[in-house]
Amino acid sequence: MGLRPDLSPRPSQGLRLTPGLRQGLAILRMPATDLAAELRRAADENPLIRLSDPDGAATGAPGTPPTSEIAAPDSLGERLRRQLALMPLAPPVAAVARFLCGDIDEDGYLDEEAAGNLEGMGVAPDEVAAAIEALQACDPPGVGARSLEECLALQMREHGMEESAARAVCARLDLLAERRLDDLGRATGLDGATLAGMARLLPRLTPRPGASAAQDPLPPAPEIIVEEAPDGRVAATLDGRIVPRAEFDTRLARELSGQKQAANLREEAQTLVGALRFRERTLETLAFFIVDHQARFFIEGPEHLVPMTRAEMAEALGLHPSTVGRALADKALSYRGVVHPLSRFVSRPLPSNGAGPVTAYGVQRHIRRLIEAETPCSILSDEEIAAILRREGVDIARRTVAKYRQGLTIPSSFERRKRKAQQV
Repeated sequence: MGLRPDLSPRPSQGLRLTPGLRQGLAILRMPATDLAAELRRAADENPLIRLSDPDGAATGAPGTPPTSEIAAPDSLGERLRRQLALMPLAPPVAAVARFLCGDIDEDGYLDEEAAGNLEGMGVAPDEVAAAIEALQACDPPGVGARSLEECLALQMREHGMEESAARAVCARLDLLAERRLDDLGRATGLDGATLAGMARLLPRLTPRPGASAAQDPLPPAPEIIVEEAPDGRVAATLDGRIVPRAEFDTRLARELSGQKQAANLREEAQTLVGALRFRERTLETLAFFIVDHQARFFIEGPEHLVPMTRAEMAEALGLHPSTVGRALADKALSYRGVVHPLSRFVSRPLPSNGAGPVTAYGVQRHIRRLIEAETPCSILSDEEIAAILRREGVDIARRTVAKYRQGLTIPSSFERRKRKAQQV
């Protein structure tokens, strides 16, 4: 289907967390493989939900199952929901905690805006706080944190450290990482033995608890196809082969109208179908917007990625930031055979003294190129890479370079130097 959504801003971005909206946002958050499995489960339980196979599902190599039948490992969100189900939580808190599982990213972090978004939907602040506390009590330790500092403090708590002390120390991670324990003691009021124990513990902690819990997750199936038109412009379509299409069986609903459970089945089926249409419309709108605003990225190359935050995208589309965040999560598009996660198109501009805006993605690509050009005699440290980038106009700290390098799964300069020496 061609994408021609109405992109005119709506007057309000407010949301009220009704059961129907909760299901709609949960369906929107699901990657294609999980959604296909959920639809088949729902159709097995509700005869009023009629599924039609995705367009062309039978195509492909002989013996290859369609995407909807490929078994995917449990997602981090599913693991968290199972743990929450075992906790003695008040029903409103449990509902909020389950909802927030959809705002946990692949590294295990809770979206910083999630709590504020829920309060804007009319959820009581104490319920949000209790739900976040429940999430942060789940495994893996550190999950549900809203910052690196909070993530490490939660892991220290798991190792027996007093939580308030751990949070105070992690608020000065720079001093802890550099083992400036005297300065850290003056800043926090903690004794030297406690700080020394935390310094010894720090290398055993992970900045990405969700990644350590992953079980080789499948990459997201690209639900959006971007192609170049004959006139040189790019256009997007939804790939109808990925997710089964669900419809409400009106004829069967009439036949069952006198039965006891008919009303419940009807409501469940119509809510699910409505949630799917909401997901489809939102992905269409988002795909059209990305193609329109990132045309140079597709035509001229990744260095032309335009910085845009999720909040800016939400405002431009007249959508709530939570809606945009869930539409971006675990979704992808395909262009010229290359799969790009939709999250790639959301980034804050980095401080720059250059001629134009700089994105984190562009800097990461540059870091990779610098490291790929290394020789055994010229291995770059994170500080040296940061210095090169600063000379080129990018205002970046060493620890940011280290974060990007780790995100690219590139080893430290020490490990790279050792590997290069072994190759000589």
